[in-house]
Amino acid sequence: MINNKVVHLAYRSIFLALSFMGLLESFGLFAGQKFGFDCLLYYTTLSNILCFGVMIVVWIYNIKEVMKGDLIGNNQKLHQLKFYATIAILVTFLVYNFLLTDNMFSSGWNNLGNLTKHIFCPLLFVIDFLLFDRHHGLKWYDCLLCTVLPLLYVIVILIRGAILPTDYEGTVYPYFFLNARELGYGGVVVWVIILVIIFVIIAGLFYLFDKVERKDGKFIFYFKNTENKTLDTNMEE
Repeated sequence: MINNKVVHLAYRSIFLALSFMGLLESFGLFAGQKFGFDCLLYYTTLSNILCFGVMIVVWIYNIKEVMKGDLIGNNQKLHQLKFYATIAILVTFLVYNFLLTDNMFSSGWNNLGNLTKHIFCPLLFVIDFLLFDRHHGLKWYDCLLCTVLPLLYVIVILIRGAILPTDYEGTVYPYFFLNARELGYGGVVVWVIILVIIFVIIAGLFYLFDKVERKDGKFIFYFKNTENKTLDTNMEE
């Protein structure tokens, strides 16, 4: 882990600049684009907005610490929410690159907006959580709670799709695995279950990472039982 808060601040400033540029592109605010809110139908945009908002708060907190001369340590602000945002944006990266495109070097790599929202910002945000945040703060149920926001998104999309007329010419279902008109609700449920399992598995891996610490050449996992006593599991290198 990196505990230099000046490095944190510089890194987060770069992330926010890239994230802001990606969001502007999403809303069509670059030259030659048409402004619109259709991007809010996409999980990609919403997960990027979530990460941008969380990072703004952490960045401001980071600035205050540096200005006070508190230069060593790791972020403790919004730890749980930042964990949820990390899982959300990592799934954005995985779904885009391995489910929605033929391969990671598809035509989407020719578009700077796609690169920013689907590649650069997700990876930068994940790295920030892994290297700059204080660990040992997550609970086992955080691995389940990280699915709440994505499930709410699915519910809203399905309700919207059911309400819209069949001759609606705009985007009804932004992703093929949510297209109830083609897959049926049963097919959508199958896809949602698959994605929820992916969410939980990824969150579980991050949860384990959150609990690990290296001491005296050993990896020690910190867990707490119901009596709040630390249980250490040692793994020799």
